[in-house]
Amino acid sequence: AVKVARTVWSGGKSGDCIKGLPIAISGFLFFQLAYVRLDNFVDKEISEVREWAAEHDLAIDVTPAYDEAPANQVIAQEEAARSRVRKRSTLHLTVSQGPDPEEKLALPDFMEMTRDEAAEWIEKNQASNLTIVDEYHDEIEEKAPIRVEFTNKEVSQENYHRRDVGRVFYSKGEETFEKDIEVPDFRDKTRAEVETWGKAHELELEIKEQASDTVEEGKVIEQSVAPKEKIAKRDAFQVTISLGKGVTVPDFSTILPDDAQAAVEGVTVRMRMQFTQSLPYGQLISQSETAGTVLTSKDDQGIEVVYSAGQPYIKDYRRSELLEGDLQKLFFDEFRSKGANISYQVRYVNSAEPYGTIVGMSKVNQFLPLEDTITFDISLGNQTAPAATDPE
Repeated sequence: AVKVARTVWSGGKSGDCIKGLPIAISGFLFFQLAYVRLDNFVDKEISEVREWAAEHDLAIDVTPAYDEAPANQVIAQEEAARSRVRKRSTLHLTVSQGPDPEEKLALPDFMEMTRDEAAEWIEKNQASNLTIVDEYHDEIEEKAPIRVEFTNKEVSQENYHRRDVGRVFYSKGEETFEKDIEVPDFRDKTRAEVETWGKAHELELEIKEQASDTVEEGKVIEQSVAPKEKIAKRDAFQVTISLGKGVTVPDFSTILPDDAQAAVEGVTVRMRMQFTQSLPYGQLISQSETAGTVLTSKDDQGIEVVYSAGQPYIKDYRRSELLEGDLQKLFFDEFRSKGANISYQVRYVNSAEPYGTIVGMSKVNQFLPLEDTITFDISLGNQTAPAATDPE
């Protein structure tokens, strides 16, 4: 029989290394699994960093700070980039809140800047609460400034802070529209129909009114643009609306005072007489509506006509049936109601006439100026009339 000899390798030092290899590999794997190498998070969005941290089992502690960097952008990290940290530990990051809203900004004069210059300044200074508004303007050229408005009326160019809300208006030039609105025939249409159509098409509607003997009141007489022609939004459009049949005011200088009130059918004529120093009785002084004027339903259906009453005249009222108590009404009716400032005064005298009888006047049976005072002697009735003597 053949015997086979089996040699056993004791390993020596090399054997010891082989025995320690599993331990080293286990330690290496543990380190790889328990620790993570950090990226450079500066200039990245915090949302992006949160996703990365969640994937690597890390928490995040954020410290907000005002900075020129855009809001939500990481501006600093406490743990160095490329360093290793244990999983389930916390990253400490400083994140931008954007520029300080309390910072006072020296606003430029936007009224001297073009739209592009204003937009560039707003972006450069991160004045995000300033908004550029473009609007049409009939007189200011395109991209030229119109005005600056702040929400808070106490804010001005001199005390503006980044937090303040404002708008800078720039012109878009004159707005133009296509002529695509077909004009209907408004004959026999009402004013309300025209106004509704004009408002719906945003037209510059102008409505005139005039009397008409043929067109019913409230309906269209004529229009500035012929039917079926086309106009554009904001165009001017005029219509003339009937006020119905009018009344022509006559020349009252050709009408006698007694006939004036019945001179115009359908119109109230208020006639009055007025004293003058120079015009003869019955001559026209004035009429409230000029001769030839056409009065319509829109006008005051009344005309005031004033004729001359000539000069004031005082009659002889001595020993008449008129007593002292009648003088107030007499002077109002005869003088003041007709524009003459004539008054009276009384003095009481001894007389055998009944008490209150007018026994004397300072002026009788004569024309008076427009301002005057008449004195009346009034009997006290305290004397006895002398006895009548028999004729021989």
